[in-house]
Amino acid sequence: MIRLISVTLCSVLMGALPAFAHHALTAYDRNKSKSVEGVVKEFRFVNPHARLILMVPGADGSMKAWDFEGGGVRRLQSRGLTSSTIAAGDKITVSYNPMRDGSTGGFFLGLTTADGKTYATRR
Repeated sequence: MIRLISVTLCSVLMGALPAFAHHALTAYDRNKSKSVEGVVKEFRFVNPHARLILMVPGADGSMKAWDFEGGGVRRLQSRGLTSSTIAAGDKITVSYNPMRDGSTGGFFLGLTTADGKTYATRR
């Protein structure tokens, strides 16, 4: 009986490990912040993390998709962002922590709309 309880407890605890790893932000360089301007392709205002796909002009003039992860819906709402704040086709500037591996995108810290309205996601 004790063995069954031990195995069950270990299984439950091991199942919780992916949840802890999910919230790690180690893919982003949290010591650097940058900004980039582009056109919104998609804004997914969902939990556990919002996603923003921004089309940014490359050095050769072609448009490149940049992928940004953001905070959860509740956190963004507390900073004034809603699902209708930005939409596909909107020109915005995104401030972000870049990816450690140098790929395009990062963790978005805030954005500025074409009309100059600024939303910061940090406290």
